Amino acid sequence: MAMDQYLNHPYLVPIVGSIVLVLVLISLAFVFLKQKPRQTTLLILGTTDAGKTSLFTQLYHGQTRPTVTSMKENEGTFEAHNKKYDLVDVPGHQRLRYRYTDYLPVTRAIIFVVDSTTLARQVRFVAEYLYDVLAQKQVQSNHIPVLVACNKCDLITALPKEKIQQRLEEEINRLRTTRTAALEQQASEGDEEQEAYLGYEGEPFKFEHLENVVHFETLSARKSVTELENWILEL
Repeated sequence: MAMDQYLNHPYLVPIVGSIVLVLVLISLAFVFLKQKPRQTTLLILGTTDAGKTSLFTQLYHGQTRPTVTSMKENEGTFEAHNKKYDLVDVPGHQRLRYRYTDYLPVTRAIIFVVDSTTLARQVRFVAEYLYDVLAQKQVQSNHIPVLVACNKCDLITALPKEKIQQRLEEEINRLRTTRTAALEQQASEGDEEQEAYLGYEGEPFKFEHLENVVHFETLSARKSVTELENWILEL
């Protein structure tokens, strides 16, 4: 009898319905929060004067425009063949370049611009920045592809991309020794490691040893970026 009264209670259906609705909303919220953000951003990185902003304007506006050293990110879009990506040109100044890490959760690919005419004398400076980018755990775990854009290839003093790759591999190999020692020190002190180990232990560093693809391409940001556009469309 008591059970019949309970089942016939006028508020039973609304109460049960409310409970079910709350459970459904909680489940949907959990699924939504667990979803990875859409990775639609192309990060344009590189040291100061490498030609990042010229490349950005080519992709965004379809032509080069006068540029000045920026203290904040340039943002725009690249659209072609029914594909659309957000472009973010991060300042190359040493005190500002770290901002790229804020965009990694939504990054589809990284374009790292190198000045082919000055790489020979700036190789350590460039390699340190590239090492920082490649060693980001999010870059490795998300397998974010990287294009090393060897800019200013039309100038007579430009190094070929094969030579640039070789010089960067050699310099990163040297940097890895000191970075690994620092990581081991952090681990011994109980600090969480922020960097991934690059390449294979016991072997000289090669870009092909990384979990993500690193591709080298020559271009002239002030003239044509067709090779870069083709690479983007294949992502």
